[in-house]
Amino acid sequence: MRNPAFNDLLAEMAQLHDSKNADYAQSGNPFSNFEQAAQVAAGFTGEDAVFATLIGVKLARLRELVSAGKTPNNESIDDTRKDLAMYATLWCAYARRADYRQFPADELID
Repeated sequence: MRNPAFNDLLAEMAQLHDSKNADYAQSGNPFSNFEQAAQVAAGFTGEDAVFATLIGVKLARLRELVSAGKTPNNESIDDTRKDLAMYATLWCAYARRADYRQFPADELID
């Protein structure tokens, strides 16, 4: 039995994918952003790998937009740079929180 609501949702998802993929991936390789993020995250483990992957995805997007001279379909290039700064700051804060020997317990945020 056909489910029109399900198929409509798939069509919306396909449109969103195509729009975002144009910002993130190189022409001819829709997975290039994942490959570039994997290179950034290589060698990291655990939570560090997650932060490095998120940063890698944003770097891949920025590289694609800037190097190809593309106008973004979604968030601006400035927003991507801010995202990179936030991810790096979050990573630093997380590392400080995880390294309980570096800071007194009353300075840690739960």
